[in-house]
This record gives sequence, C-alpha cells and structure tokens, in this order.
Amino acid sequence: MALMTSHAFNAQSAYGNMGQATGSGRDIEVRVFQTAIAKLKPYMGSEFTLTGDSAEVLSENLRLWDLLTVDLAHPDNETDPQLASQLLTLARFVRHHTHMLYQGSGAVDILVEINTAILQGLLGNPGQAANAQSAA
Repeated sequence: MALMTSHAFNAQSAYGNMGQATGSGRDIEVRVFQTAIAKLKPYMGSEFTLTGDSAEVLSENLRLWDLLTVDLAHPDNETDPQLASQLLTLARFVRHHTHMLYQGSGAVDILVEINTAILQGLLGNPGQAANAQSAA
C-alpha cells in the first residue's frame, strides 16, 4: 500500500530531508512515519505544554498529513478509494486536533496512535499499534 505518489517525495516537503531519501516509496513512507512518531513521543502525556519546540514538531506532523492529503487527491494516486476516504477523514481529524493543541487543549497521544496505525498498515501489520510504537 503505497500512499504517496513519487511526486510527493520529490517536492522536498515530505518530512524534512526524508523527501530525498532512497528506497522504495513504501520504505520512504515507513521512515517518514517512524520519524514523525519519534518526534511526537516526547510530548505525550496529559501535561502537554505548547512550546516553540513542540509547536515545530506539531507543524512538521501537520505538513506530513497535508502532503498526504494533497497526494491522495492527485490523479496519479492509485490508493483504493475507500482507503483514501478513510485517510482523508483521519487527515481532517489530525488538522483539527493539532489546532486544538495549538490552542492549549488536548494531548499528543492520539496523533502518535494515528501515525502508528498508518505505520502498521504500511508494514503490513494493521492492528499492531503497540509494536510500532516500540519500533519507532
């Protein structure tokens, strides 16, 4: 299940320098989501405080999801339409929840859970979120 078409990774906006990484599209997607999870994890917990660093990490994760959204709408994207619809729904939730975090309410944990679920799907292990969190 490659979520993003090759043009997405050539745009240099996937997730920092990950857009220039080598490997298959799926390998790159896996690394991008692993990186996003690793960067979000330190901010997990009920006492989330918005700081310059946490805002930057949230912004990077949101850019990842924005890129995924744009790519799902691209005519070359071959993602199953039902899966694409589900991913777009998740992307809307990620955007909404991130903006709640910017405003001082919510927890980062759900963003880690969502990214972990996507990672597990990419790895062919859907439903094994706990393993992905320890692998990231």
